[in-house]
Amino acid sequence: MKNRSEQLVCELGRKIVTGEFKQGEILPKVEDLGEIYNVSRTVVRESFKSLSTLGLVRSNQRAGTQVLPRSEWQWWNLELINWVLEDEKNRDFLLHLTEVRMGLEPMAAALAAQRATEQDLINIKDAFNRLEQSIGDEKAWANADYDFHESILRASYNDLIINTVRTLRKALVISREKTLKAAMDYPESPFDTPTNEVLERHRSIYEAVMARDEKLAHDTMIELILRVKRILEKIYS
Repeated sequence: MKNRSEQLVCELGRKIVTGEFKQGEILPKVEDLGEIYNVSRTVVRESFKSLSTLGLVRSNQRAGTQVLPRSEWQWWNLELINWVLEDEKNRDFLLHLTEVRMGLEPMAAALAAQRATEQDLINIKDAFNRLEQSIGDEKAWANADYDFHESILRASYNDLIINTVRTLRKALVISREKTLKAAMDYPESPFDTPTNEVLERHRSIYEAVMARDEKLAHDTMIELILRVKRILEKIYS
């Protein structure tokens, strides 16, 4: 159960993320927000502090509390990510997320091909088998897809890459669900169904890692994520 300060943070945070409070706008005064939400000034001030920690606002005694540009937001915060995912207008977020993947996962695949232990290779094989078995079930595929990628990430033994992608797990699963639905109308599929096409792309990554071919693992991961990016661009065009 959230206290009044936490509730107000969520209320104001969502309004900032959805653009109801626009970047550069000055939020209502502490007294006014207290009356609007029937809370004390202390609760409002505590909420402002929390929003400031998230990089959403900056308070100034003379100018008031101003909404900051999106570039200042603490995007790795799970609460902020949840607010963004709730907002259908934040179409750019999944595209930006895919670009983050582009920067991290090809390197992780190359590192996995180099560093994976025998147990890691067994885990990657098991994850691929689960992915193969999930064809036809969108929810199961989205989760199995994430698990396959995470098995490769773990085998990279790069803690920064691993922790960054885990932080974004919810957003990544939603991204996979969206791209899988869109793939039904995507014209590039040379296989029987879009899911089979995507499975074969994952198989190429799997085989490259198992063969310890760093360059091939890197390049096939880039090809896979580029395809995801093209699908998202099609969805939001």
